[in-house]
Amino acid sequence: MKGKHSPLVRSVVRDLSRWIGDGTLPPGRRLPTERDLSSKFHVSRAIVRAAIEALEGEGLVECRPNCRPVVAQKDRNRPDVSNSAYRYLGVWIWPDMGDYGASLTVKGIQRKICDPDLKLMIANAVGDDWKRRVASEGKFLRSISEDPHALGAIVYLLGGSDSLPELYDLQKAKVPIVFIDRQPPEGFEADYVGTDNAGSSKQAVRRLLELGHRRIGYVTNNDHVSSVKERLAGYRQALEQASIPFDSDLIFHYVTEPTDAVGDASDEVIDEIEALDDKPTALVCVNDATALCLHRALENRGYSIPADFSIVGFDGLLQWIPGGGYLTTACQAFERIGEIAAEILLSRISNGVPSTFRHVLLDAPLVDKGSIGRPRRNLLPTTTLSEEE
Repeated sequence: MKGKHSPLVRSVVRDLSRWIGDGTLPPGRRLPTERDLSSKFHVSRAIVRAAIEALEGEGLVECRPNCRPVVAQKDRNRPDVSNSAYRYLGVWIWPDMGDYGASLTVKGIQRKICDPDLKLMIANAVGDDWKRRVASEGKFLRSISEDPHALGAIVYLLGGSDSLPELYDLQKAKVPIVFIDRQPPEGFEADYVGTDNAGSSKQAVRRLLELGHRRIGYVTNNDHVSSVKERLAGYRQALEQASIPFDSDLIFHYVTEPTDAVGDASDEVIDEIEALDDKPTALVCVNDATALCLHRALENRGYSIPADFSIVGFDGLLQWIPGGGYLTTACQAFERIGEIAAEILLSRISNGVPSTFRHVLLDAPLVDKGSIGRPRRNLLPTTTLSEEE
């Protein structure tokens, strides 16, 4: 079906294609009347006629003058939506399958796809700069909304509000969407499976407080997405619950170019730390990549980890490296995120998109691999930490 058709037309084509594919409308059966289809899909008869024209173009129905369209007989040269090659789920991931988190998430999705005839179409952003990468996301989302053989999509969203036009097209075409890792754009309602970023970040900070740290820095990045904001919020909540005033001087920005999944801005961050009269004794980082770069750069400058600085990451990807790694980090349940996302999507495909949506948050427990310890400087009297409400 060509992309010139409106989302409403594509939605009707999608549903009728499924009825033809699953045998609800077998070969030789006449389609319901335009009036019945218009009532069924809550669209105008003009939309129904455009959908039937599109189905005829795909060879799924045969139209004759003064007769209701008839479901076409199958032949070897005609696409069959019940065929495995024409039934798939779209999976949009970041950065690509070479990334541990992405590959583990897809592994979880695959584990829940029990239908051998249901395929996955896995894609990721491409392009030399961020604008092109977001454009490639829009192209992928459009391809899903325009293809009646695509049953649903699991999306790790990059473009945020920039991708709203394509997301609304998916919604109008009645394609179920489950977002992973990052929440849907503000105002767009959909299912979501991710990490309890705030709670897990709070847990990491509280552990440092228990060890005696009171000057705890937070290293964030320039990515304005929900997961980054939530982790910083958890850091601030932990300090507030411990009656420790928030100090903006302890917020450091690990700034990388948007064309890079991870760069190395460690020297700039360390310069800022060394310029402080009252330096932090611990650093909580927005992700493992940032924490690892800082860990290496601090040691290169002669600092000892954790004696001079305790460092905490967020991801847990080092657990997949032989030996288990050396970074204390909040370990995300990537496989489980994929499993739950697939479960929700398959349920939506079977039962229809509901009026309310599920948001599932999984804990990322702190795993100590030796990069945190008690501070040996700037130690203040230990205060009693208030219990979480």
